[in-house]
Amino acid sequence: MKINKPISPTDGLTRANPSAEYTRFLNEYIELHKTKAFDGRSIRKFIGTITKLIHEHQCRTLLDYGAGKGTLYTDQYHKLTDDIDQPLQAYWKLDEVALYEPARPGYDRLPNRTFDAVICTDVLEHIPESDLGWVIDELFSKANKLLFLNIATFPAMKKFADGTNVHISIFNFLSWLQFIEPIQKQYPYVTVHAYFDEITENGIGKTSGYQLKGRDANNQNSVQTETIAAQSA
Repeated sequence: MKINKPISPTDGLTRANPSAEYTRFLNEYIELHKTKAFDGRSIRKFIGTITKLIHEHQCRTLLDYGAGKGTLYTDQYHKLTDDIDQPLQAYWKLDEVALYEPARPGYDRLPNRTFDAVICTDVLEHIPESDLGWVIDELFSKANKLLFLNIATFPAMKKFADGTNVHISIFNFLSWLQFIEPIQKQYPYVTVHAYFDEITENGIGKTSGYQLKGRDANNQNSVQTETIAAQSA
C-alpha cells in the first residue's frame, strides 16, 4: 500500500482535462451507483462535529462534494440514523445545501458558486493520485470559510469489476496533511478540519482529527496543524 510516500499528482490535469484513469473509474462508479452502494452514510458519525463547526463559523450555505445518494438529506434519513429528527439541511438550520455527485445523474454538475462550508466525506481516497491536485484545489475554491474532510487510510471492502479496490489512493494521515497544507496557503481564510479513518496495528479502527487554521485578515498567523478531539470509527 502506498502509505508512506508523498502524494504526487500529475501536472496539468484539470476538471476539463482529467486523467484517463479518473474517467475510467468514474464510469465504474456510475455503474456502482445503480446499486444500493454509496448512500451517504459516511456522514453519520460526524453530524455532531459538523453541527458545531457550522455554528462556530457562522455558515449559512453548504456544499456536500461527493454526496453519494445523499440519503440523509431526504425524507428517508431515518433509514441511516436515529440521531436526527429531520433531514440534514433542516437539522443544520442552513439556508441552502447543494449536493454534488459526479457519478449520479442529476447531481453531476458542480455548482458555479461558493459556499460558506464544503464537506467531503469518503471521497478523496476514491480519486486517483494523478488527479488529487485539481480535486482538492476545487474543494478549496468552493469554500468561503470551512472545509471539512474525512479520508480513509486503508483498503475498502468494495472492489471494481476487475478486482481493483475502490480506495485507489491510500496514504497515511501525515502524507495527506503535508499535501493539503501548501494548497491551503492559496486560500488563507479557509479553515480545514480533516478526520482520518485508520486501522491500528491491533486491527482496531479509529478516527484522528486535525485542524489546519486559516490566517487572519492581516495575514499575521501562519497556518498551523494541531490535533483536535477525535471520534471512534
